[in-house]
Amino acid sequence: MTRTTPPRPLDVASVFPELAGTSRTATRLHPRPGAPTVHESSVGGPLLWPAGEPWASCSQEHDAPFELNTPEEVRTLRRILARDVWTDEDHAEVSRIHAGHDPSLLPEGPHPLIPVAQLYAQDVPGLPFPEGTDLLQVLWCPFIDIEDQSGSEAVQLRWRRAADVAEVLVSPPEPAYVGTSELVPLPCVLHPEQVLEYPAAHDLDPELAGRIHRWDEDGATGYRGALSVAPRVEGRRLGRPLHLP
Repeated sequence: MTRTTPPRPLDVASVFPELAGTSRTATRLHPRPGAPTVHESSVGGPLLWPAGEPWASCSQEHDAPFELNTPEEVRTLRRILARDVWTDEDHAEVSRIHAGHDPSLLPEGPHPLIPVAQLYAQDVPGLPFPEGTDLLQVLWCPFIDIEDQSGSEAVQLRWRRAADVAEVLVSPPEPAYVGTSELVPLPCVLHPEQVLEYPAAHDLDPELAGRIHRWDEDGATGYRGALSVAPRVEGRRLGRPLHLP
């Protein structure tokens, strides 16, 4: 079942007129585990990647993790964890995967990047696509220090015109190992929903933010949780959230 954002209990700009004109339309992706195709928007799904184009990679040096796992081991672990009943073989496999591989096995780069998201313009109408493009692809490097590599080749974007991809790459390369399972997204189909948001409290003028805080304390509907930014997390965590302005 497609989830939607609960309706706002009130228009906060009617209580705080200073907020008038500060709202924006955001797109919530609502990812759900599934089997997306290259012709659909997805998180962690296959990309509409031209067969003749080299796959995105990262040649930067990365800090060696405590242990390594292969992408397939990450998928195997998730399948086992989703089972209600485990066999002796399942327990043994989980122990083996958790033990990981020696970091010395990590080959030198470049390392193939992992697909994070594919977004077609029709599904995210508020996203400013460059002229002549209608498809955004996001990929990242499979090691935790990606968080310290912003603006580098550890995270890459590809803007495309989907109609220009005549032949699709069937078997894209994968990294030999990943440094953390969190960087291997679970394939998800998307259910985009447009919502109206107001600035988060920490982005407001301090005087206005203070008045809103006192209003919250008086028992009114919470600005942060119900009136400003739509909540990012629903149910169990499926990977790092994507939230588009």
